[in-house]
Amino acid sequence: LPLWLFMILGLAAWQEGWRMAAELALSLCFPLFLHICLYYALLLPALPWLRRHFSARACAMLWLLPNYLYLWGRSPLPRPLLVLRCNERLLWALFVLWAVGFVLVLGYYILSHLLFRRRLLREAEEVRDRPTLAVLEAELERAAVKKPRFRLLRSAAVATPLSIGLFARSVRLVLPQRPYSEAELQLIFRHELVHIGREDAWSKFFLCFCTALCWFNPLMWRAMSRSAEDMELSCDETVLLEADEEERRRYAELILNAAGDDRGFSTCLSASAKALRYRLQSIMRPGRRRSGALLIAVLFFSLSMSGGYVALAYGEEGLTLPEGAALRYASNEDFLDRTVVCTDEAALMTYLHSLPLRRSTGSYSYDDAIQRTLHLDVPRGTLVLRLQGNSLRYIPLYDAPQQSWYMDGVDWAYLEMLLPVLPAMYVETFHDYSPPLREIRRLSDGAVVYRSDRDEGEPHGIFQSRMEDFTLRFDPQPERHEIVTEGTHHTVTAYYGDYAAVFCFSHEKIE
Repeated sequence: LPLWLFMILGLAAWQEGWRMAAELALSLCFPLFLHICLYYALLLPALPWLRRHFSARACAMLWLLPNYLYLWGRSPLPRPLLVLRCNERLLWALFVLWAVGFVLVLGYYILSHLLFRRRLLREAEEVRDRPTLAVLEAELERAAVKKPRFRLLRSAAVATPLSIGLFARSVRLVLPQRPYSEAELQLIFRHELVHIGREDAWSKFFLCFCTALCWFNPLMWRAMSRSAEDMELSCDETVLLEADEEERRRYAELILNAAGDDRGFSTCLSASAKALRYRLQSIMRPGRRRSGALLIAVLFFSLSMSGGYVALAYGEEGLTLPEGAALRYASNEDFLDRTVVCTDEAALMTYLHSLPLRRSTGSYSYDDAIQRTLHLDVPRGTLVLRLQGNSLRYIPLYDAPQQSWYMDGVDWAYLEMLLPVLPAMYVETFHDYSPPLREIRRLSDGAVVYRSDRDEGEPHGIFQSRMEDFTLRFDPQPERHEIVTEGTHHTVTAYYGDYAAVFCFSHEKIE
């Protein structure tokens, strides 16, 4: 999630400028903020029950599920369930305050990690004594690690064994300057190898990122400390999967004697004072718990499918069209691509200019909503306006930026009166297809309100083949229709009220 977010915003700033990047950041971060806050707010009170009934590994995984929220950003949602309206100046002031806090909090975590790592490794020495290395090699073999890329060090700056580092070649497993027995070294290496193998340092970075993203929500700071506890409990559970009671007792004693510091993106053996009692109880009396795989799957699906349904609408402006814009034609662009006519162009332009438009967060398709697409002739070329549901897209087919707005209170009944859809006609064969619509004429004055660019005699069918026969099917039925045939070229005219639709195609035989 952090990588996706930083990459998208970086590309937007590079290609579109900082203004567009700021709008995109608001659009992406607002639903993320809401979703992560709500998820952790529900997870925190449920945690005691979850710990009693599910494995520690499942509980640790639950904290990381918001990392997959980048999935809902890949395709637009149908429509928002809730639209919050906000004053534009207030919104941008709050956004700047949030962005400064986000940078400061995340920067603090990164800087404290780098300073802690530097102090930790400044006087550290590589471990070279054979007994310690022999125990490490045995544990590496047990964990099926063939080519470890971390280094084993000793440092006087640590009081507990820990591993630190995000990238594989920068990971250091650090031991304090004190003697350990072979049994203790086995448990230490086993514990830290689990952390390194699962890349728990990256998990801590992600949780710091979430805390920075939601920095003024006090629940996030509580969630971060609880998540660190669950990661350690999960590691204990993995280390002791096949341990007997004596080994569990040695492990508990080792933790009791390993109080230390785990600042930065590091993982250590010690436990915080608040979590020590529960952690020791879980080690000595693990109990039987469910794996939690089904719970994780259900929550992952629910989290991925529920993101982005709250939108934020801000500002208010009117539509500004280039001077001299004139309607060329309109279409419906549904599955049938039904043709649309304009009954009153002046009234349509007046209504479009009166629409209250707002910027909005999120991306929504409005696939289930009424739509109209207007193609306008402007001095620089063609401008496309796509109205769909509560969305208006401004698409210049020339060198100018596209824009999207949220439309408040659009009167679709009035728009449908100004832009009625003409009936469609099907040509049904063994493989369905529709003939090219050549033109639509208004019967009252003979004016052509739509003309196609397709050739009159263009053959149709699968791979442009000429089928032996076919059946005309009108939907809905016209008042009447006429067929004019010249060789294999056919012209069908269907009459609907005040309009006539003319279709042209080539085929051998008509039934």
